[in-house]
Amino acid sequence: MKTYQKHLESTHAIGESVSLLRKPIFRSSAIFPVMHNAQFSSRVLYMGYWLLKRHIPEIQLLISLRSQSGVLLLRQSIVVDTPKAASIYLADLINLTPNLSADSDFLGSLELEIFSTRDLVYPYPAFVINYFNDDFCTSVHTTGRIYNDIEDLQENDAYSVPECGFDIQSDTQFSPFFAFVNGIFAASEQIVHYTIVDEDNQTSEGIITLKDLKPYQTLVVHFKDHIDLKAILKGKKGAIKLRHNFKGFFPRFLAGNFQSDKKALSITHTYYDSSDVKDQNAYWSRSSEELNDSSVFIPLFIEQNLYTDLVFYPIYSPSEFTIDMIFYDENGQFVAQLLHYKYIQTQNKELFTLKFKEILANNFSKTQLEQIKGVNLIKNWIDKNHIPTRLKFGLNIGTQKQNIDLPTNICFNSQIGNPNVLQKKGTFKWAPILNHHQSKIVFTNAGTPKIYKQNATLQITFYRENDNQTLGRAFDLKPFGQHTIEILKDPELQQFLQNQTGWVTCIADNPFVNGWYFDFQKSGVVAGDHSF
Repeated sequence: MKTYQKHLESTHAIGESVSLLRKPIFRSSAIFPVMHNAQFSSRVLYMGYWLLKRHIPEIQLLISLRSQSGVLLLRQSIVVDTPKAASIYLADLINLTPNLSADSDFLGSLELEIFSTRDLVYPYPAFVINYFNDDFCTSVHTTGRIYNDIEDLQENDAYSVPECGFDIQSDTQFSPFFAFVNGIFAASEQIVHYTIVDEDNQTSEGIITLKDLKPYQTLVVHFKDHIDLKAILKGKKGAIKLRHNFKGFFPRFLAGNFQSDKKALSITHTYYDSSDVKDQNAYWSRSSEELNDSSVFIPLFIEQNLYTDLVFYPIYSPSEFTIDMIFYDENGQFVAQLLHYKYIQTQNKELFTLKFKEILANNFSKTQLEQIKGVNLIKNWIDKNHIPTRLKFGLNIGTQKQNIDLPTNICFNSQIGNPNVLQKKGTFKWAPILNHHQSKIVFTNAGTPKIYKQNATLQITFYRENDNQTLGRAFDLKPFGQHTIEILKDPELQQFLQNQTGWVTCIADNPFVNGWYFDFQKSGVVAGDHSF
C-alpha cells in the first residue's frame, strides 16, 4: 500500500510539493479478468479523456489478450486521437484469435496499456470493465495493473496489508468470489489467510491454498469452494479480509457475487485493510477549524422498491469518531438531521451498515421521506491528530422484490478536510453511460467546509461511440443539491446515444462537485460506480 501522502505528491494534488526525484508517468495500464460464455460476456469501456484533461493530442493504446494460463493470444494497437466513447468487446477479440470463436467458453485476461510522450500523472487509466447479457450488466473501474518499474513497485509495497472492503453473500443463490491476474513472476503454492467478519462482528479465520501461479495467469476464486460460508454467516452478508503475498502487480482484486447459475453477477473492487497500520503516515491532522474532519455526500434511492445502504468495513486505522447525518432535498434544502448518530471505536473492528430506508422511516415523517434525496455524512474524530487517511465505504444501491437482489457495492472514499482543496478553482469529472436498461447519472455539490454555501456551474458534454459528435448542456447546482440525468426520460439523449454506451464529462467551477453513474435493471441487478 502506498501512503496517502505519497499518493498526493505523485498525483500533483494541489498544494503538495513534488519531489525533484519524481519520475514522469509515460505508461499507464490496467489488467482485467475477462469471461465469455453462454451466460454473459465482457467488454471494456473508455473515452479519450487524456486529450481533454491532460491536453495530450494523442496516445497509443496497446491491447493484449491472454489465456487463463497467461499465454499471449492477440495484440492490437490503436491510436486514440479523439475523446469519443469506445468499447472493446471480448467477443470481437476472440473471433480474431486462431482456434477460438464466439461460441467458445473463455476465461483469461485483457491488458490495456497507454503510452504517451507526455506525463500521464496517473499510472492507472480510467477504464471500466463491464460484464453483461440481455438481462443484466455490472461494472467497476480499473482494478489491477502490472507495475511500470521497480520504483513503482517499491512505492506501492510500502505497507503490506490485506485486501477487504466488499460484501460476501452466503445465501445459497449466490457465490461470492475474488479474481485477479498474476503479475510477471511465477509463484509457487500461495497461501491466502482469510478473516471473515459477520453482521454480529464474530470472526472466523482460515486459509485458502492456491496452486502454483504462472506469469499472467488469471484466477477466479469462489469462496464456497474453500469455506463453509453457510455455517459461518448463516445466510447473511459478511466481509472478508484476504492477507496474501502476491508480488509484481498491483493487488487490487476484482470481487463480488455470482448468482448461483452464473447468469448474473455484481462486481466491485477490494481495498486496503489499514486496521493494523498505526504509524504517522496512516493519519491526517486537521489544520483548519473551518472544515469538518471528513465528510461525504451521497444520493439516496429509497422510493418504491429501491434501497440505499452504506457499509462501514472494519478496515480503518485505530481511532474514534462520531457520525452526523444531514438530509437534503434535490435542490439542496435542509430537511432533517440526526446528530451523533453513532460512535465508532475502530479498534473494535466492527462491521456495520447504515440502512437509510429503515433509518428514515424510523425517525422522520412521510412528508420528510418524500423530500429527502441526499445525505451528507460528517465524521468527527475525538483526536484531531489521528484522522485516518484511508476512509473507504461500500455503497449498496439495490432493488428489493425482484428476481435477484445484487446491489452496487461501490467502493468509494470520504473527503478529508484538506484546506488545500479550497485553492482549487474547479474540477473535471467524467463517467460512462452504460445505457443497458435504466441508466442514471447523478452530479452532486457538497464540500467539507462546516458552513458550505458554494454554488456550482456545470458544463456537461456527452460523447457517443458512433462518431465524434457531442451534445452539450449546462446547469447550476446549489450547495448540497444534485442533478440527475435519466436516459429513459431524455428523448434527445436517447437519440444521440443510439442504443449504445456513451460517456459524459463535467467541467465545474467548484472543486467539490462529484458524480455517480447507475444502471437499474429488471432482473434486480444494479450496476454503478463513482465518477472519475
